[in-house]
Amino acid sequence: MTTETIQFISEGISCAGTLYRPIGDGPFPAVVLSHGFGAVRGMRNIPELGTALAESGVIALAIDYRYLGDSGGMPRQQVIPHAQRQDLVNALSYLETREDVDAARLGLWGTSFSGGQSIQVAAFDRRVKALVVQVPATDLYRQIQFEAPSAQRDLINSTIASERPRHFAGEKPATMKLADTAENPSVFGPESLDWATRNEQEHAQFHNYVTVTSLEQAVQTAPGGYIASVSPTPLLLILAEPDKTVVTELTREAFERAREPKKMLVVEGLHYDAYDVPETLAKVTSVARDWFVSHLL
Repeated sequence: MTTETIQFISEGISCAGTLYRPIGDGPFPAVVLSHGFGAVRGMRNIPELGTALAESGVIALAIDYRYLGDSGGMPRQQVIPHAQRQDLVNALSYLETREDVDAARLGLWGTSFSGGQSIQVAAFDRRVKALVVQVPATDLYRQIQFEAPSAQRDLINSTIASERPRHFAGEKPATMKLADTAENPSVFGPESLDWATRNEQEHAQFHNYVTVTSLEQAVQTAPGGYIASVSPTPLLLILAEPDKTVVTELTREAFERAREPKKMLVVEGLHYDAYDVPETLAKVTSVARDWFVSHLL
């Protein structure tokens, strides 16, 4: 297995990627791996899966979305859902240009916010022949507007409203921390603070904040509404219980709407246990690898 740093252009902006490649000439099946909200491709669960896939004969391409990590684009630390979906589409197109890739055997893997966006991409891009979504955010609109505590909902709505005059005036975007203590406002709250703090220490490209306009766009997303159209692409959905970052009832509702072939794996633990707890990470990595091997090799 070898690794290679690559770049591809997505709507005029350079996206950075790490290619995990099996030994040999190929052509190999290939899978795009995409990180969560405001994250970067080097976080430990993604290299784990990339390595596992490459050692099993599947190319894996882990990407940084535009405005994040090593990718280009300004202002920094933006999460723009439609741009991220286009980055996924363009990552697939990049793989099609490689002589060592079998373009008829492409897959998509996404985690958390990107898990939801991957559902929406796979519903329309029939090049995707296998899909894995891990702890996906399937309906942030309903989660925030109807499931979140009123204090959290009011904070998010007031923060978004305060940014609109700044955005209209062309001022520098305001930002909000991804995670912070309970006394301070943040996107995910104190449950995510250990994860954010550790990743700031481990990855210089990761920053514990995003623009407020990112938050405004994210809370309008409901990609689970597209899940029925993923079929006939085989879908594996990995759910964590109890997940305190996404509402699992909404994820289960989305999975019920999905058509065959589909499978759900429920792992015991919190949202980030699939990223960082060794036993949980090993389990979700092996199950995702096996799904792609089964459907692409």
